[in-house]
Amino acid sequence: MENSAADSFRERDFVFAQAPGYVPWPGILTRKDLRTGMVLFMCTNETKSIPYQKIWRYDDRSKEQFITSQNMEYEEFREAICIAEKLRSGDVDVNCDGAGWQLVSLPDVLAPTIINQNRKDWQLNYVRQVRLERESLSAEVKFIHVINVLRGSLRLRKQDYPSALCAFQQLQGLVLSELLLVRNFGAVEAVHHLCRFASEQPQDQKEAKKVKSLANKLMERFELHFKPPFNSPDFWSEYCLRSKIYRSYTVDVDQVISQLESEQKAAVK
Repeated sequence: MENSAADSFRERDFVFAQAPGYVPWPGILTRKDLRTGMVLFMCTNETKSIPYQKIWRYDDRSKEQFITSQNMEYEEFREAICIAEKLRSGDVDVNCDGAGWQLVSLPDVLAPTIINQNRKDWQLNYVRQVRLERESLSAEVKFIHVINVLRGSLRLRKQDYPSALCAFQQLQGLVLSELLLVRNFGAVEAVHHLCRFASEQPQDQKEAKKVKSLANKLMERFELHFKPPFNSPDFWSEYCLRSKIYRSYTVDVDQVISQLESEQKAAVK
C-alpha cells in the first residue's frame, strides 16, 4: 500500500509507522522534519524518527491493511490499537481485562479462545526454535561474570571506569546468541539501563559518555542476534516479550534438582 505524501501529514496526526524490522505500528506524528517524521508509538511510548515512506495515515484503508488477525494475536499491538481508537473517538467498543485495553469491535479480531491457542502455539514453537542454539551456552558463565563485573564497576557512589571499559571489551569478544540473551534478562536489562548512563562529576563526563556509547553499541549487537519478524515497535519491547515467553516455558534445572533432593530426604525420613 502506498503511503501518503509528506505534505499531507500534520503534526499530531494519528499514523501507522514502521521502524526497520518491525510491523507497522499506531502512533502520533509529533514533529515534521524534512525527510522524516518523529513518531510517538502507542503503548510503548517510544519515539523514533521514521522516513515518510514508512508512515501511513491512520484511516480505514490503513487499518484494513495493518490490523490483521496475526498482528492482533499480540497483546501489545492490540493495546496500541485500542489506545489509538480511544484517543481518536473517545467512544470505542472496548473491554478492559486488567492486562490492558482489548478491542472487540474490529472484524479482524479472532475469538478469544482461538487467539489464545494461536498465541500459545507460536510461543511453544519459538521456545523450541531458540533452544536449538544450546551450543552457544558455553559462553553463558563468562557472560554473566563479565556483566557482574560491569555492574560492580559502575555503582552509584563509586565508578571504576577502567574496569567497566575492560568489561565492555570482553563482552564484545564473546560469542552470543538469542538463546543466551533471553535466558539472562537481568544481564541484558543492566546494559539497557547503561544506555542512559550519566555522571554528575564534571571530571568524569568523558568516561561517562564512553560508557553510554558502548552500552548502546552493545544493545545494537544484541539486536543482531534476534531473528525477524519483530512484533513490537522497538527492540527492547521485543526482547522483553521474547525473554518473558522463554522464561515462562522454561523450568530452572537447579530448582528441580533441589526439589528432588528435598523429596528424597523426606522419603528417607
